[in-house]
Amino acid sequence: MRKLLARFKGVKGFTLIELLVVIGILGILAAALIATIDPFEQLKKAQDANVKNLAVEFVNANIRYYTTHNRLPWATGGSATCIGSGFPSGELLDTSRMVGCTTDLVNDGELKTAFSSSANLDGVAVTSTSSNNEVIACFAPQSKAQRSDVNTKYTITGTPIANPSATCIGQGSGTTVCYWCIQ
Repeated sequence: MRKLLARFKGVKGFTLIELLVVIGILGILAAALIATIDPFEQLKKAQDANVKNLAVEFVNANIRYYTTHNRLPWATGGSATCIGSGFPSGELLDTSRMVGCTTDLVNDGELKTAFSSSANLDGVAVTSTSSNNEVIACFAPQSKAQRSDVNTKYTITGTPIANPSATCIGQGSGTTVCYWCIQ
């Protein structure tokens, strides 16, 4: 045992104080990194990506439906459960008027059944007009990155905003909520 202790007596190592200082510095760096990443902004980015996917999926389902039936679900001759009358103009997907259209798309196999129970349907606004067979789906981004995207430049009905860099929140000094749209 004495030989073993004598052997380690000449070996140099770190003291407890030195180890605590290094651990403290690493802790400060980790805290600074977490503050830089901003976890709430990351959550908003994830939610924006989810809502954007819902909008794209809904528009693509309507395009497939139109290809098969030569009309959109809410057009004349469509199911009585879909909208009732007129065309959607900034209608949110979770409203009673749009639920029937979503059901028609699910029943026709253009959307998965899980689409109807998606959490963010209230974030997607749908617009269509009688003058053309066009579907526009828009959402208002929550994350700073998506709000500052140059493609976030529409009203809730998909109408382009004339000067988004001066009008839209996140794109300079604007105070208007602008939407990202797909058609």
